[in-house]
Amino acid sequence: MTELLRHPEKMTKAQTEIDKVLGKGEARSIEESDISNLPYTQAIVKETLRLHPAAPFLIPHKTESDIHVCGYHVPKNAQVWVNVWSIGRDSGIWVNPELFMPERFLE
Repeated sequence: MTELLRHPEKMTKAQTEIDKVLGKGEARSIEESDISNLPYTQAIVKETLRLHPAAPFLIPHKTESDIHVCGYHVPKNAQVWVNVWSIGRDSGIWVNPELFMPERFLE
């Protein structure tokens, strides 16, 4: 919600999309069958989770064999943690990663 409060134009765009799908002024909840008709709202959720993941790390896993990842040797049975927070802010993956841009998920 904070990101939408910081970006009222994006909140307005989402509200317009929701009103179009649910009916303006209707007092009903979004249902699972509505989701495919709300691409911008879906993009907002994805972008929010990219910038603000529920947890900074995924559940740790152990490697089943020796592997090489990005030039690093990871031995069998090593505990591996995935830093989702860093991935969401990696400029090698995302253009302007510090910006709230739901549109990136519509391209």
